Amino acid sequence: MTIIELTAALKAAKAAEEKAKADRLDIEAKIVALFVKPTTGEGTHNDEDFSITWKLNRTVDTDKLSGAYESLPANAQRAFRWKAEVELKNLRALADLDPVSYAAAAEFITSKPAKPSIELKDKP
Repeated sequence: MTIIELTAALKAAKAAEEKAKADRLDIEAKIVALFVKPTTGEGTHNDEDFSITWKLNRTVDTDKLSGAYESLPANAQRAFRWKAEVELKNLRALADLDPVSYAAAAEFITSKPAKPSIELKDKP
């Protein structure tokens, strides 16, 4: 196949995927509408053919928590975990500006290839 044919096939596949996802989400919403959401906002309904799980997404105001963390009781502190993440812009700058510090930081970082992404562009 040529690149033009591959691009056309990719566009068609993406359109089919988007339609299938929209159809799935519509059907799921209709099923969920048939059941009463638990009063706590969390719970599960099990049926012979399917189950519905209601969940709550919880987020933390990290800046606010950082300022108050030390004043929290030990039991309240255990309600949180901290996850270190790479600040890529600063890491790259560190590699150029301070190789010794970069090497120290790099000891704790593992790099592995990510899946390449392809973005289809609409023609004007």
